[in-house]
Amino acid sequence: MNRGPRRRDSVASLTSVERDGDAGKLALSDDEEQTLSRYIRKCDRRLMFYLCMGYATDSLNKMALSNAKVAGLTQDLNLQGTDINWALGVYYLGCLLFQLPSNLVLKKVRPIYWLSGSMFCWSLVTMATAFVRSAPELICCRFLFGAVQSGYLTGSLYYISFWYPRHMVRRRMGFFFASSGLGGIVVGPLCSALTSAGGGKLQPWQYIFLVIGAISLTWSFLGPIMLEDYPDKAQFLTDSERQLILRIMEQQNTVASSQQVRFAQVKMAMADPKVWLWTTIDFCANAATQVNGMFGPTIIESQGYSPAVAQALTALTNFMAFSGMASIAYIARAVRGSSTAIALSNFVTMAGFVMALASSSTAVHMTALFLFSFASPQPAAHGPAWEMANLQGNTKPAMAAAITAAFGGLGPLATAFVYRDQDSPKYALGHSVCLAMTVLCLVATLVLRAVLARENSRRDQGRQSLDLMDLTEEQIQDLADNHPDFRYRL
Repeated sequence: MNRGPRRRDSVASLTSVERDGDAGKLALSDDEEQTLSRYIRKCDRRLMFYLCMGYATDSLNKMALSNAKVAGLTQDLNLQGTDINWALGVYYLGCLLFQLPSNLVLKKVRPIYWLSGSMFCWSLVTMATAFVRSAPELICCRFLFGAVQSGYLTGSLYYISFWYPRHMVRRRMGFFFASSGLGGIVVGPLCSALTSAGGGKLQPWQYIFLVIGAISLTWSFLGPIMLEDYPDKAQFLTDSERQLILRIMEQQNTVASSQQVRFAQVKMAMADPKVWLWTTIDFCANAATQVNGMFGPTIIESQGYSPAVAQALTALTNFMAFSGMASIAYIARAVRGSSTAIALSNFVTMAGFVMALASSSTAVHMTALFLFSFASPQPAAHGPAWEMANLQGNTKPAMAAAITAAFGGLGPLATAFVYRDQDSPKYALGHSVCLAMTVLCLVATLVLRAVLARENSRRDQGRQSLDLMDLTEEQIQDLADNHPDFRYRL
């Protein structure tokens, strides 16, 4: 007899969140609003700062190879044909194989150790890459780097979703992705200085791997100090802050420490067409985004610049990427929709690739590089945030994030093999493939918007045939974003 009322309370709890029009935003008193503001400031200054700086060092490590390439690595290792392309691309295979289960492991392993441990491991692998002596050794190191690094991105996104109210998640994820641009801004001048310095017993490209690896290794040691596992156990919060955020998270069904892996939600994520549309957007966006990350120094060098100057100039292209990623959340707010913001960035990216294909002028090529370096990262940065804002449940968001990051992250694998040295300086094949990827990204975005809008309309009209009174609390939780009171954000 008692199960019925408990089910009604559960339904009312979820409904009260969604009826407010902004998930996770409850009717709070003035004192509670101030408490929430203090809580958010603490999390931003402590948790988000660590995660963002960690992702910036991740960007440093990923770009180390492209900068080492123009610093003499190709000649010293006697790389032939597509050896360097395999070294660039195999990283994404390592990510694919290990990223899918990473968020499920995060449910079993303390986040502070999982995230900082991942950083510690990839730093050691990067430093070890300084001592490779052949193409197979280089390829093995890059595969291992992808494997141990795979848990950081999806783990961080999942971690953020358990600390912030749902309506605040997108902006934090925007800052998180933008932080990779900070790493890009630093890596060019840093590698240029290391390349120009020379001297010592090691080659410049070896110093690049050692120094960059040491930077992220140092940062990894701060993880257990700066991070906490979950809000309900955080020592840096006051009792009133913990109680308030737990109340909000209970409304959202995102109290991480009290929940177990729900395999029904795992299956739901894998079978959800919307998740695969977000994955397609991420795949195509990443293909275009990584042109600058993987081949920026090479493309600039092909325009007649020295290796050191080419590395230094990547600070400008990476600043453009950072600006694009940092601005996308504000653009989405201005145009009142993530899908509209992503579509606009697609058009700008297409314009950049068309310019690069249509002209042989160095000035036009450099302008095009700046243009698509600014616009192409925006869907890659905002797409996952858009996805997380539209998913509910304690396990489905984690699995969806892993699917999107793993398969969507394979986009650069295609990029790695279409920018060939023999196509220098115009790189027509590479630019054409990325142009086509951007068009597909636009199509997937518009289709997904239409799907979400149609589902919202169905629910507004009450055409979803589902009687919640016939369900248990666990079954209601497993509805996730299929709950009839949930509305998708366009």
